[in-house]
Amino acid sequence: MRFENRAPEETVNYADEHPLKEFALLVVGVLGAVALGAALLGFFAGELAGRVPFATEREYAASLTERFEQAKLTPAQRDARDALRALAAKLAAAMPLPPDIAVSVHYADEPTVNAMATLGGNLVFYRGLLHKLESEEAVAMVLAHEIAHVRLRHPAAAMGRGVAVGLVLSAVSVGAGRSLGGDAVQRAAVLPLLKYSRDQERDADELALGALVRVYGHAGGATDAFTVLSQAAKGEAGRVAILQTHPLTGERIGLLQAAARQNGWPVDGMRTPLPPALRSAAAGK
Repeated sequence: MRFENRAPEETVNYADEHPLKEFALLVVGVLGAVALGAALLGFFAGELAGRVPFATEREYAASLTERFEQAKLTPAQRDARDALRALAAKLAAAMPLPPDIAVSVHYADEPTVNAMATLGGNLVFYRGLLHKLESEEAVAMVLAHEIAHVRLRHPAAAMGRGVAVGLVLSAVSVGAGRSLGGDAVQRAAVLPLLKYSRDQERDADELALGALVRVYGHAGGATDAFTVLSQAAKGEAGRVAILQTHPLTGERIGLLQAAARQNGWPVDGMRTPLPPALRSAAAGK
């Protein structure tokens, strides 16, 4: 019997798949793993932060609350703040808030067309938005939406998720640097944060709508408020929904109208004029 060593085939280490396909699968796998890891970490971090006692959150945000309270306001601006607080009290009672949760409404004499809820139950309503709203119902929908964020503990949950995903991004930055691939991985890690934010907005919309109807008897004003906010953002043409922190306005309005019909609530109704204090503030007086 005779043995001989044969030369290996030249293609023995060649894969049947095109190398670009293999690379694409590798990239998709890495991005998917990062997104999944960030989503899971963000979920648990947000759930944990949202279960911190509200009294602890208020204590943590005490310096922020003090800064808002010490803001210098003219008598007319203080009247506007007090009118917003009175309206917020009615909406909070209609929500209602748990006994251990309270909101503090602040008025900012700035042209920003927005309102926000932050830690410690602090709500900030900007003159720029007040100037755009033409009815008490529209103002009430914005306030109810921000109160709902506090009621659902969204600011604390968002902070917890932000910290958790920030740790993921830090690790990615160290490992991947500022390469094109590193940027793609970082964007994949941020996507879960955007989804959580959109989900929070939808939940706050639904809770706010119920309070609005209980106070005014109809859902009118909700559409007005979101239309104004959309216009202030210079429209949404060409925007990709999954890359936004808020659902697109058309979706939000459609969901709110569907919820109203499902609950048997009037979708529209007579508007209530702005209280004099808010009308004066909106006019910049």
